Amino acid sequence: MSTPGDDRAQKEARNAAMRETVDQLMDKFNRQTAQLREAQQAASELSAELSSPDGLVKVTVDAQGTLTDLTLAQTTFERTRPEALARTIKDLIRQGTLQVKQQQAELFRPLTAGMPDLSEIVEGAPSLAGLMPDIPDFTEPEPEPAPAPDPESQTIMRRDNPVPPPAPKPAPRRPRPKDDDDEMPDSWMTRGDR
Repeated sequence: MSTPGDDRAQKEARNAAMRETVDQLMDKFNRQTAQLREAQQAASELSAELSSPDGLVKVTVDAQGTLTDLTLAQTTFERTRPEALARTIKDLIRQGTLQVKQQQAELFRPLTAGMPDLSEIVEGAPSLAGLMPDIPDFTEPEPEPAPAPDPESQTIMRRDNPVPPPAPKPAPRRPRPKDDDDEMPDSWMTRGDR
């Protein structure tokens, strides 16, 4: 049998242990919150700067994937076609955006590494693991389409289209039967005037 003093000592010991556990959890929460703020700040300042292999195009993409700078070499328009230039710019922006997203994922990875999934904490809760897909590595640039025919070798009439057939001739007018009296018939056009 326990005495009232023993019960009180046990309760105080349990309360002290709980307070220590809560204090440890709060310290951990405060550290993680500070780390999260630092990671968010660093993520918002990320950017990617990429250049095309031929050195004609240089792009800078910010943390949101927005193009913030585009530089073209002075000889760009002499050395490339507009379609190829547009495709290069688009590919570089896409690469830069993916690069920034990968850098952001790396910043947040240490903060989420040891975190349990919701289904591990709450029985019957859905797993959140699949909600954030992995950021893919950039694959090869889009394949280049077949080159367009050289515009200088084209005439006004396109050579790759056959000559259109001539327009059909209008049908010949039917001859009007000749009346002996050559009178105009009554119609809405003549208003009955003769």
